[in-house]
Amino acid sequence: MINLDASIIPAIIIFLVLVAVLNRLLFKPLQRVQAERESRTTGLMNEAQAKMNNQLNLLNQYQATIKNARLDAYRQQEQLRAEAMKKRAEVLAGARTAGKQMIQESRTSILSQVENAKRQLDTEAQELARGIASTILGRSAFDADSP
Repeated sequence: MINLDASIIPAIIIFLVLVAVLNRLLFKPLQRVQAERESRTTGLMNEAQAKMNNQLNLLNQYQATIKNARLDAYRQQEQLRAEAMKKRAEVLAGARTAGKQMIQESRTSILSQVENAKRQLDTEAQELARGIASTILGRSAFDADSP
């Protein structure tokens, strides 16, 4: 059994002094080293996580910029295509108008030439008829026309 006598008091005092000394010389420095190690590892992990988040944000911005650039390029391409189609339609309309005008001018020219040819043929036919009549009648057809 345990006897409680006067020797217990010095044992308690030695124990308390030993706890205070160990606390000061061993436990506090050990806790400080562990806290520093924890802050370094956790700090590095947090720093790495922050850098990773920053890189992800930059990647998202890059992708958004590329997407916007593509959309702008598609819009510009569509605008250029629309302008080209409009220009093409204008050129076709101008060509049609010019073609119609050329056809009309050609028709007018052909009609004029046909009229000239008819008049010329009429004149030649009358001269030929007079020549034939004068040959057949033996006299000038002009004499018959004159009184």
